[in-house]
Amino acid sequence: CSYHGWAYDTAGNLVNVPYEAESFACLNKKEWSPLKARVETYKGLIFANWDENAVDLDTYLGEAKFYMDHMLDRTEAGTEAIPGVQKWVIPCNWKFAAEQFCSDMYHAGTTSHLSGILAGLPEDLEMADLAPPTVGKQYRAS
Repeated sequence: CSYHGWAYDTAGNLVNVPYEAESFACLNKKEWSPLKARVETYKGLIFANWDENAVDLDTYLGEAKFYMDHMLDRTEAGTEAIPGVQKWVIPCNWKFAAEQFCSDMYHAGTTSHLSGILAGLPEDLEMADLAPPTVGKQYRAS
């Protein structure tokens, strides 16, 4: 632990406690190994749980798997995580961020939130057959 200075070996055994003799003379290091987590995966995601009495991951996810199945592993290639960081500098003021990151689903049908809607579409639907909406005051020139 980088905050308290406790150190463990690669097997998970507690091997060092700062000020052990002065402050923790009765400490039994064998009783202070880190908790072992139960690790399970679903669609390439890794889940860990320290509660040994918890239900298995499949049961825990329950009906949420329906939504995960629409977003993950939709092709034979599986789900791909794109590494690295992408950054953009946008010349704007605070109102831009407030509108983009603190708003509701007002833009759901036309912009970034569209991926959630697309996930619910039939798998055999071709993206080329879809067209974004073009009717409404937001599309008229001002």
